[in-house]
Amino acid sequence: MSERTSTAITAGQQLALDQLRQITGSERGGVFLTHVDRAPAKAPTGFVEARISVGCAGLPSAQGGLRLRSEEPVTLYIPPDFPFKVPLAYTRHTRFADAPHVVWVRFPCLYRSEATEWDPADGMYGFITRLLDWFKAAAAGELDAPGEPLHPPHAVGDYADGLLVVRRNAPVAEDDKPWLGAALLHHVNADRSDVVGWLPFGQPWPDTLTEARAAARLPDDTEMFLAPAVITADHLTFEYPSTARALIKALARGRITARMVLGLVGMVADHNRRLRSPADQTEPDGTSHPSAPVHLLFGTPSRGTTGDGPRRTHLVAWHLPDFAGKLTRRAVTAYVDRQLPELGDEIMQIGEEWLDTLTTRWISLYEARPEVTVRRDHHTPAAWLRGKRILVLGAGALGAPTADICARAGAARITVVDSAAVHPGIHARQPYTDMDIGYLKADVLAGRLNQIDPHTTRIEPVTADITRCLTALDVHSFDLILDCTANRVVRAYLERARRTDPTLWPHLATLMIGHHATRGIAALSPRGTTGGGTDVLRRTALAARTDPTGALTALAEDFFPTEPRTELFQPEPGCSDATFTGSAADVTALAGQLMTGILHALNAPADQHTMAALTVRTPSGPTDTQPAGPRWLTWPNDTTTTDDATGYEVRIAPAALAEMRAEARRGARVRGPRVETGGMLLGAIDDSTGIIHVDEATGPPPDSLLTETYFQHGLDGVTRHLATRRRATGNTSRFLGLWHTHPHTPAQPSATDRTAMELLTLPLDDAPARALVLIAGGPQPVWQKWLTTADGPDLYARLATRTTTATTPPAVQAPPSRPGPAIWWPGGYATRPAPADSPLPAPRRSDDARP
Repeated sequence: MSERTSTAITAGQQLALDQLRQITGSERGGVFLTHVDRAPAKAPTGFVEARISVGCAGLPSAQGGLRLRSEEPVTLYIPPDFPFKVPLAYTRHTRFADAPHVVWVRFPCLYRSEATEWDPADGMYGFITRLLDWFKAAAAGELDAPGEPLHPPHAVGDYADGLLVVRRNAPVAEDDKPWLGAALLHHVNADRSDVVGWLPFGQPWPDTLTEARAAARLPDDTEMFLAPAVITADHLTFEYPSTARALIKALARGRITARMVLGLVGMVADHNRRLRSPADQTEPDGTSHPSAPVHLLFGTPSRGTTGDGPRRTHLVAWHLPDFAGKLTRRAVTAYVDRQLPELGDEIMQIGEEWLDTLTTRWISLYEARPEVTVRRDHHTPAAWLRGKRILVLGAGALGAPTADICARAGAARITVVDSAAVHPGIHARQPYTDMDIGYLKADVLAGRLNQIDPHTTRIEPVTADITRCLTALDVHSFDLILDCTANRVVRAYLERARRTDPTLWPHLATLMIGHHATRGIAALSPRGTTGGGTDVLRRTALAARTDPTGALTALAEDFFPTEPRTELFQPEPGCSDATFTGSAADVTALAGQLMTGILHALNAPADQHTMAALTVRTPSGPTDTQPAGPRWLTWPNDTTTTDDATGYEVRIAPAALAEMRAEARRGARVRGPRVETGGMLLGAIDDSTGIIHVDEATGPPPDSLLTETYFQHGLDGVTRHLATRRRATGNTSRFLGLWHTHPHTPAQPSATDRTAMELLTLPLDDAPARALVLIAGGPQPVWQKWLTTADGPDLYARLATRTTTATTPPAVQAPPSRPGPAIWWPGGYATRPAPADSPLPAPRRSDDARP
């Protein structure tokens, strides 16, 4: 081995050489170090050259694989900052020039992604292993293995200033014929243009900018122009040549001649001139409008996956210098009434002279085509948002990051509603700047988010009060409504509007942040569920307060305190609204967790959608013993009925209806199928939303009276039970009314029931002025089906107003007379009826109830 050591090398390069000597000194591996040059003349500056010989005699070969010699010489260029930079492998011959994964004729490409595949800890050991694997795959013809992405050609040479972003799927050459035409470009700024459409040769092209903008669905003030495009039917080479003449020669292999290319360039240059009216071609100061930049797009079928269907077009962009102006002036008369290949001799002479003197200068091209790119949020919950229409209520600490998430996920339309302006200080946790102060939040946020992906997403600001503009917004045109206002008035308004709308609402999610931004909660009301945000949050409060494990106690104290919070935070004491304390990191983290959870739930099949609440918590210090993970609470739909007198909707929780059914089944089994039964209802009346919540149903107390035609509710244990439930639920669930059954008969009040509704004969001192009367019944088939399969019974609901005071016991109501001896049953768990001659129980005051 020879070595030239006239120049000092870095510690990293010395490490690489030491490792290389250990590798080549081993009896295994077949790698030999033949030469080291610390100051190579042809290597990149600062690199050390190491020549090795790789033994390939024993490698299995296959048809289509590279024909390797018994020993293949390879030159390694070791960077000065090894192992944090990857060495280069170089061949002094050109036998591998047309092979896949060989760039610039002589450089085998060993890594698809150095950032993820190169491990500095492996050093030269890992690099040589990868090189040996490359030779094995080359001999076996597996450099493009089935299922692996194809390595597209490289554009070799100088790169001009500028950038091209391709947003629309590219054409494909068909029937072994090249595709000729133009790319429709959106001139974003002086440095960048976007490909927003393709125009084939032989079909009409837009004659005006207005037509071009309409074709690309872009605003009226958009700058646009055309660029010639040539797409071959065959893969030409693994890298494009460095001179214009060599490039044209390579294109000839795909049946594309210089005359065709130059003719297309001239045609497009003239069309760009004609796209502009004389006024468009002049600046306001009278100077000529600068001509559109000229690019020539080349495409080859070099994209896709080996062995997996047809290949897609790989694109590069060739920058054409100012000669296009000459072509434009000549092309006006040269190609009129001629086919493209018959371009005039004068044009050809200009083009031929240009080809002989021009080197290829490329434009950096970024891909955004759906056919060749995969979104980075692919297969994540956020993918649900793509193409959806989202209504975001509130543009503050939660609404702004939530809208941002939707915009980045590719929602088609986002409407942001907020009537507030940007105030000093909110930039501490909201995405606004000092220069935004005084402007309306919705306008500022929409302007910023519209820059994220203007080709996919449109953000519309609405600066009116939410309760006044909801009807005009047409909520049914959205897929998801996000209430980020943390406003009780807005929640109640939405609940009422959702309840009274005859058409099902879209999914509704209500997001809130705790008092110190350590917790977040999202109340989810998917399409078709009974409760909205107010309803789901009420259920969450009940679940948190009654959780027997105590795991939700902190949640209840944060979001649903029993007593009004006395410590309120006002950024401007005495003048501003009370809010929470928290940083940008807090609100961004909570918003992200809540949105991810919501989208997880919406990605589930529709038959699994249910009312739900997600609670999340930010992590604190390492000594924190509480888990920071999310927790879901879910509820099935309520059974609903309507009080025709008031129009209020009665929502009966599944647990309450199940208790009513269990008591009815037991009564039918023990007392007989026609004996009525009943009990108390606990819940609440919400006049703002017009909803009556039935949370719990009880059975008849022991001193109740049950017959086939009459039910009288007793009082034993009632006061104690109500007090217990009020304490347990933080007074959220309290006495609501009474229920009873009409077995095998219509669920309609009898004359006795109507009298009871007027008197409300349950003399509780703390009973409300109104109470719900609920009757469950139905004809024999309906009733029997409810008892056996839990299909809902017929229901009657009436919100009755008390007409007597609790201190005036009503007159005793005896059961209506009927043939035969009167048989009545006590409540509770009695299994025998009262004797026929026993007196009926008399109504008593609540303070007479046994403890």
